[in-house]
Amino acid sequence: MRAHGHQSALRIVFALYLLAVCVIVFAPQPDAERFTGIVAVIARAAEAWGIPFEIAYPVLEFTANIALFVPFGLLVPLIAPLWHPWLVIASGLAVSCLIEFTQTALPSRFPTASDLLANTLGTALGVALLAVFMRLRSRARHSG
Repeated sequence: MRAHGHQSALRIVFALYLLAVCVIVFAPQPDAERFTGIVAVIARAAEAWGIPFEIAYPVLEFTANIALFVPFGLLVPLIAPLWHPWLVIASGLAVSCLIEFTQTALPSRFPTASDLLANTLGTALGVALLAVFMRLRSRARHSG
């Protein structure tokens, strides 16, 4: 695939990712639970191992918010390769702020500072994973 086609494909994947994020974070709570309900299911299962739901659920929700933004940190640098990693991370924070601000106007949703932190960490993790992958790929090309 040529570079232009590759960029177009990445942009389509990114648009689909953003659409999925919007559905997850802006859907009314009962509808959103179709996507996020797995967190509660796992937290309930953790009770069988002696981990109280009140501890498991917030930890799993925080982890899920990290995972939600890892693709942001992976895809943005591929779409905008001239962006400095810190700009990508700041963009993840800005998008997270926009989400949390918008949730203040939604009756069944509520913003949290922990979501801002988790989403930003997810973006940073995505950036770091991409950097490691690119470095390994570069080494493999130069040693082969």
